[in-house]
Amino acid sequence: MRSVVLLILFFYATMGWSQKSHRSFFTFNNTPLSQVLAVIETKFEVKYSYIDSIVAPKTIALAEGNYTLEAVNNAIENQALLKITPINSRYFSVSLPDEPPVTGEPLKEILIEVLLSKGINKNDQQITLMPQKIEALPGVTDTDLLLSLQQLPGVKSPNETASGLYIRGGTSDQNLILWDGIRMYHPGHLFGMISGFNPNVPQIVNYQNQGTHPKFGERISSVIDIQPYGKADGQWKVDAGINALNADIYLKAPVIKSKLSLELSGRKSFTEWLQTATFDALADKVFQHTDFDDFDDQNKFRFTDYSARLLWKAAEKTEFSFTSIWIDNNLDFSTSIPNNQTQNQKMRIDNQGFAFHWKQQYGKRLKQETLLHYSGYTFEYKDRTDKTADTFELFQKLNRVTDSGMETRLKFKYNDQMNFELGYVLSGNDVSHSFVSQSQDLSITLDLKHFFNVTHSGYVFWQYQPQKWSFQAGTRYNYFSALKADSFEPRVFVQRTITNGLFWQTSYERKSQIMSQVRESVANDLSLENYLWVLADKENYPIQRAHQFTTGLIYKKNSWVFDLETYYKIAHGITSLTFGFLNQFDSQIHQGKGFTKGIDILIQKNAPNWRSWLTYTFQDSKNRFDAVNNGDYFPINADIRHALNLSFYKKWNHFSVTSGWFWHSGKPYSLLNQSNQVAAFNTERLSSYHRLDVSAIYQFRTQKSWSGKVGFSIYNLYNRRSLISREYERQYSSIGSVVNTSYKTQDYYSLGVMPNIFVRISL
Repeated sequence: MRSVVLLILFFYATMGWSQKSHRSFFTFNNTPLSQVLAVIETKFEVKYSYIDSIVAPKTIALAEGNYTLEAVNNAIENQALLKITPINSRYFSVSLPDEPPVTGEPLKEILIEVLLSKGINKNDQQITLMPQKIEALPGVTDTDLLLSLQQLPGVKSPNETASGLYIRGGTSDQNLILWDGIRMYHPGHLFGMISGFNPNVPQIVNYQNQGTHPKFGERISSVIDIQPYGKADGQWKVDAGINALNADIYLKAPVIKSKLSLELSGRKSFTEWLQTATFDALADKVFQHTDFDDFDDQNKFRFTDYSARLLWKAAEKTEFSFTSIWIDNNLDFSTSIPNNQTQNQKMRIDNQGFAFHWKQQYGKRLKQETLLHYSGYTFEYKDRTDKTADTFELFQKLNRVTDSGMETRLKFKYNDQMNFELGYVLSGNDVSHSFVSQSQDLSITLDLKHFFNVTHSGYVFWQYQPQKWSFQAGTRYNYFSALKADSFEPRVFVQRTITNGLFWQTSYERKSQIMSQVRESVANDLSLENYLWVLADKENYPIQRAHQFTTGLIYKKNSWVFDLETYYKIAHGITSLTFGFLNQFDSQIHQGKGFTKGIDILIQKNAPNWRSWLTYTFQDSKNRFDAVNNGDYFPINADIRHALNLSFYKKWNHFSVTSGWFWHSGKPYSLLNQSNQVAAFNTERLSSYHRLDVSAIYQFRTQKSWSGKVGFSIYNLYNRRSLISREYERQYSSIGSVVNTSYKTQDYYSLGVMPNIFVRISL
């Protein structure tokens, strides 16, 4: 419901009187009520909360003239046969005459409402996305969760994937991604090109990159907390759709009215049966420099994801829920090689998890939340070559992660201005990987490691909001039993309202991380997934630690929004498996530290039927490793110094279209000298990257009984293939090349033009 995001119960006492006397010019000719409410919100600086199914079928006609807010509300009530209830001087609820107002829970003031799109808001240090509310975003089909995040300033994907998010100098494995409390270790499909989360499940995405709440630990970069929402309200709901890659369905069914409900979702690709232009474009990008170029009924790539959620309202103040998710990717490809030999490569990546939630309210002030969670990640790759009927060679790679634990916290509301929170977290990590080479006569284990750790964490949190101030302070303490080490992590966030529409924010935080991905040290013909999850061991892989300071300003004036943030971040304990091109004998893991400093800027102009925005990011990220580059700092491989986005959105009745132009400076790369040694570390840069994306949606049915929409997107409209990465591949073509290093340059290019379409029906 819209009330989850829009209802904020704070008061503008003087505003109420000005609204009653203020008049604005209006004229509507059978205009959809949703658009009418959007216009009124802009003109009178008010907000309406409502259930979409109630408002969608209504239209309003209003003759030209100047109207007060009260007069417009009366006209809506008379024509639409609805009831408008004032919540306070600024917020109103729209409901059926015989139903209670949609009031929702009181939330803090939303600093930026409609950030880039409806359904994206900024509240304090958190940005919230409601995928089912988000309008068309440039190049994004069906509101892909992780691709939508990339529209925000400071969120980058240097390798042009959905799941490979680099945020403020942090690598993708340094982002904590949760789905209803379940830790996600592989949140993508098709080697990360699309999100592994069905965007049509009702859910809220909470994104934090500063002043993180101390209940979140485990990673040193951002938090992407995905929370399915809904209540056991006795209502049926069905949502189904199809695009050029997959089909999906979501079902909500009451089991016991207003007590117990079940939600199910499933999404499955049809790429194993039909290779569309969308899949071909993705495959051309993903499978560069591999043998995978002819997919058909025999050579297949497919993916699926499923989720289930059981909600039980046991009593007025007691709620239970059980959720599960499964993300699965499969590749099966065979090729013929000389001398009548055949090669078959199989790969499977899956991430599954379960969560149990118990929420208990004790009186009006005290609330308890308890979570039990489990997550299992498996990566398995097999490369088998059959030389004759009786001889073969097999290479197998396996990486497994088991993550389980318990969390419990108490929330105490002292008064309307002050809250306290106390929590305890127990988590266990079991991580292993192996590389095995086999033949008909011999089996050799090339590498085998197994890690295990139990972490005890406790945290406290305090929030105080007196008038124009907002204070948040807390700390988290972690004890890593296997490592016999600990970490103390203070977090502080302060916000000050300087004038009406001008806000200042600052924050400081410390974080630690014992789980990370490293580049594998064993050769692998499949270079698509060459990273392993490992656990800190105090020797090769130290505990990663980071602290970050952020400050910035937000300014809102009429229909303009300006948001500026600057930050400085330092990370210790980062590692780098051999750079590969150092020298032929270098196989050690290098340890080091790094820093990132940057600026994120957003400028946005809003109007009732159109919107435009500009985002700009400056980032300087450098690392330093022992025994590398004489111990001097050099830019990280994913250092994109400048990034710019210009976008425009327009809506006509039931049709909306958006376009966006994306540009960023090139990534750095190193040069080799005549001796095949690094002449200079990441001193050169690739050419600039840019593309133009467009998307459009047509709402062809908006009735209470059912609704439908169809849309399309075109990614990289003018088909510019930018060089996005340059790597050096070690050659072993002869005995001499083993002694004397030889390298082949591998250039990787961006995704070409990629069209996509979708159709969606909601009941």
